[in-house]
Amino acid sequence: MTRRLSDHFGHLFPTTAVGSYPRPKWNTFDLGGEDIRVAMRRGDFAEAYSDGVRAMIGDQIDAGLDLPTDGHLWYDRHEGFISSFLLYPAYHLDGITVQPAPNHLFDLFGTETAAPFAGTWSETTVDGPIGRGTMHLADLWRTARAVSPRTVKFCSGMGPANLAGWLTDRHYHDKKALYRDLAAAYNAEFKDAVAAGVEVLQLDDVGFTLHQPEDYPLVVETLNQALEGVEALTIFHICHLASGVPVGITPYAGFHELVANELQVDAVEYAFAETGFPDDDFDLWSRYPSDKGIGVGCIDIKRLVVETPDAIVAGVRKALEHVSPDRVHLTSDCGLFSLPRPMARGKLVSMAAAAEQLRAEFS
Repeated sequence: MTRRLSDHFGHLFPTTAVGSYPRPKWNTFDLGGEDIRVAMRRGDFAEAYSDGVRAMIGDQIDAGLDLPTDGHLWYDRHEGFISSFLLYPAYHLDGITVQPAPNHLFDLFGTETAAPFAGTWSETTVDGPIGRGTMHLADLWRTARAVSPRTVKFCSGMGPANLAGWLTDRHYHDKKALYRDLAAAYNAEFKDAVAAGVEVLQLDDVGFTLHQPEDYPLVVETLNQALEGVEALTIFHICHLASGVPVGITPYAGFHELVANELQVDAVEYAFAETGFPDDDFDLWSRYPSDKGIGVGCIDIKRLVVETPDAIVAGVRKALEHVSPDRVHLTSDCGLFSLPRPMARGKLVSMAAAAEQLRAEFS
């Protein structure tokens, strides 16, 4: 039975965000490849980390969000925007080596896309069997929950199919075997997170964007394996990637039928705001009907302007032409990591106000 985020919170149009949030400027601690369990044994790091996460969650709650994230303070301070999206799992999973060179995929994206990342999106190679290593995603969530007055959404960071797309395989020489072991490592992490108390689990994975259509079935299989037996409300998030990447890069029309019919999740989050809430992307939800919830990305993280509540409401109304209100939640297009903190706060305030307007109309 499909779980509904609206049932979870007891009202229509619940609000949340995608994983990352601007870190407080005073927090200058970077984790790098260090095990979070080791780092948290140092008093200065533990205090700064907990206080930083508390501040990031506090901003989201003060803005009116129902379901805050931990803010991903485990992302390092890269001039190259959100490079820790790749580097955290690459540093912490067994079998992967981070090389001191830009990732080879940027050759395909071109110089304009590569420029903002300043070479920090590193080449990553598979040199041995994939294992869980020191990911400890449950520990990261548990630390956030300890400083939050309400439940916190678990956000995976880069998921297994997405990660596979960035890797150069020097060990398996068998794509399915590599993807299977990545899925198994994430699955174990997710089950530990649920055991720690996670109620809502979001899998962030733009694997479809990085793969050719002939590999889409493998992407779905990998995501389903990662989520198998995970007893939480599950959300699949796929956007147009973060700041610095061209607008509208993910081809929703190319894979939504697979997502609707074969991906085993309760809800799906797509980015709509940066592309102007296109009718064609919403039409997919009628063309390929399912009982999945829809997370409407209604905060553009690539535009340094705070949206008005009315503009957000107009965008969400397009979703309501195809799905019932109880299936809709509001979220950001992607993580807010690269935005100025006051702007990120302002965008979330507008989203919360838009949700209130929608509830007044539809409740």
